[in-house]
Amino acid sequence: MTGRFPDLLRAGFLGCAAATLLFAQAAAQTIDYAALEQTFGEPVTTSATGSPQRVTDAPVDMIIITSDDIRRSGAHDLPGILRHAAGVDVLQWTNDQADVGVRGYDQVYTPRLLVLVDGRQVYADYFGFTPWSALPVELSAIRQIEIVKGPNTALFGFNALGGVINIVTRNPLYDDTNTASLTGGTQSLAEGTGVVTVRDGDTAALRASMGGRFDRDFGTPVPTDAGATPRRVDYRGEADLDGIVRLSDKIQIGLEASHSAEGQNEISPDLTFEYSTIDTDSIKAQLSADTIAGLVRLTAYTNWIDQRADAVVAGNPSVLVFNDRVTVVQLEDSLAVDPDNTVRLAGEYRFNTMGTTPEHDGTIFYSVYSGSTTWQWAITPSLALTNAVRVDDLSLGRSGLSPQFYPFTDADWNKNLTKFSYNSGLVWHADEQNAFRLIASRGVQLPSLNGLGALLSVSSTGVSVTGTPDVKPTTIANYEVGWDRNLDDLDARLRTSVFHQITDDAASIEGGALFTPGGLWATPANIGNSRADGFEILLNGTFGEGWRWGSSYRFEIVHDEFAPFAQNGADYVDYDRTTPHHLVKLNLGWSGGRWDLDGYTNYQSRMFGLIPAPGPVGTVEENIPGYTSVDARAGYRLTESITAAISGQNILSSHQQQTTGPEIERRVLLSLSIAY
Repeated sequence: MTGRFPDLLRAGFLGCAAATLLFAQAAAQTIDYAALEQTFGEPVTTSATGSPQRVTDAPVDMIIITSDDIRRSGAHDLPGILRHAAGVDVLQWTNDQADVGVRGYDQVYTPRLLVLVDGRQVYADYFGFTPWSALPVELSAIRQIEIVKGPNTALFGFNALGGVINIVTRNPLYDDTNTASLTGGTQSLAEGTGVVTVRDGDTAALRASMGGRFDRDFGTPVPTDAGATPRRVDYRGEADLDGIVRLSDKIQIGLEASHSAEGQNEISPDLTFEYSTIDTDSIKAQLSADTIAGLVRLTAYTNWIDQRADAVVAGNPSVLVFNDRVTVVQLEDSLAVDPDNTVRLAGEYRFNTMGTTPEHDGTIFYSVYSGSTTWQWAITPSLALTNAVRVDDLSLGRSGLSPQFYPFTDADWNKNLTKFSYNSGLVWHADEQNAFRLIASRGVQLPSLNGLGALLSVSSTGVSVTGTPDVKPTTIANYEVGWDRNLDDLDARLRTSVFHQITDDAASIEGGALFTPGGLWATPANIGNSRADGFEILLNGTFGEGWRWGSSYRFEIVHDEFAPFAQNGADYVDYDRTTPHHLVKLNLGWSGGRWDLDGYTNYQSRMFGLIPAPGPVGTVEENIPGYTSVDARAGYRLTESITAAISGQNILSSHQQQTTGPEIERRVLLSLSIAY
């Protein structure tokens, strides 16, 4: 970590100082979600358009998981919470490794989901995946989790292809969060967390959070096709500092720094079993100013992520070291032109770089300049239209040495790509009970750094592996109709949607082949197109004294149109057969006196998974029967500030096949939490 923070601290403070001088006569506010919730009477989002909105008013298909939902879930990690959310797929590969998808298309190291913490990306560009255990955020510091379905690049930013998960933490300026917890359980789990908030009146505030965990992987056998890497102890540790200073009634500045370290047994992108460690560092500076020209925000952050894995690449034992660094600077201005029209203008600069691995002589990098515009038009008091467009202009490059007989030169990476995306959402409140949404959108996903050439493995006897500058970005077009209805007689709410998605230029980690005098080189490839059709129904409500309930059902059919070599599981992508047709989620809970009792049931229909094929490359399919899993929690408040709880995941079975990885074991947790 030495040498990283000082440089960015200087850059962040210089940028914020410049913006402070520019807007010294203006004013700003960060978001007080608690006040907004009191005003609207329900959870509120600001992330889609920059303006406070109820979910039923947002021009996207969004659901919000509240802090109460998080507490009652009984989960100790984010995937454990998300597995209860409507329309969300979770693949639990090992005890601490999970992949999360929205509306199917989930896979190991899935690259189709943009994950943000307070607007900062936390996914890893070198694979395009999210290392959930390495995220520097504690559950007790989270105010809400926003899940947005479908491509939303123009509204949320780069790589929001299949969906967005935005984790909103508590604002230290408005939320007094002081908690501590201890948890122990099966798989030798031992975990402790703490969050403390310090405030200087309403002028300055600092929130510090930290947590640590040790546990063991599931004891169920590792599939022989996945290799025989010995299991090791899993661990996780994180620390985060988030501070805000109100320079005046109209100007605020924030600075955040975080560090995390984790090690876990996992299934790798080529479906082999390995042990991987990930260390992350991040620093972020933000200035907000409410000016005569609108609400202006300047944000700058840098993420460093270092992953080390003892892996097998194309049959060759390798030590992979991924050292990715991304720097992002964003400037946006939200302006109310008149009572019926609001415009948000935004610009972004991003620079991403990583050295090649396991051959360490080259560097892959790119820079992106982006511009976007969002226009909100209140056509009538009951009808609103939101249109957003975004253009990303990318310059790709490579430097350094290349191995003998390498099929590319550095000049092959001298390329420019320009891609556009859009979101359009029409929301009509027909009456107090009924609201309708009409959505059209297009999202863009850049190939990962590994796919662009950062992965470089040379074999003297077999197949060498590398990325290629010729792989194309993947795009998704989405068309959707939604209907929300308040069922006042039942104290319930109905939310439905019908969607059609078209994926163009789907990419796989292998599929290309280049022949040189030194032998065969395997590369990523665009393997074809895919389309998905489905619908979702979400119904939840309350009844009686303290009872709450919820249910959701998703039906989806995916049809792949892949090149012949990538069909029938021969490649590392098979969305058609690895997306379940039916996904059902139910929950029932009760609160009374000192007790909270909650139960969750998930049903997933039969699907297929991929396992490594005999030989150095390729896959074959394996049947995964449909299954039902049950989670539950019972919490008892010993005092107003101390709560004891017991929770369990997959409590009906001692072990269960949910993926092509090791079978999932039952997990039981005991926790003691203190709020002071």
